[in-house]
Amino acid sequence: MNEALDLFRRLPPSRLAENLRLLCEARPDLSDDVLGAVDAPLRVLNDAKSAREYLACEFNRDGDSYRSPWSGEYDPPLPDGTQPSDKLRTLEIAANEAFDVYREQCVVAHGRA
Repeated sequence: MNEALDLFRRLPPSRLAENLRLLCEARPDLSDDVLGAVDAPLRVLNDAKSAREYLACEFNRDGDSYRSPWSGEYDPPLPDGTQPSDKLRTLEIAANEAFDVYREQCVVAHGRA
């Protein structure tokens, strides 16, 4: 693990995503630790079910899949992926709705998102 992290300090940051992918393919046993330790740029994914974008990050990752806060489904599909409790999922939905209202009010007030 130390050698993998040392390698990332020496590789060009412009190729971080590609190098992370290659290392995880070469050493799947290190992928969880490396992905948790290396700050990678956030990616935007689309939730096919809701047709909405969401950020793919360490907090919604399970293996190589990311859980959408809109539908609660993983991309790529992960049938046994970690799911929040019913209570937490209800709070997540309510928070998403509150952020939507806030964002819409900002657009109206300022003319931009």
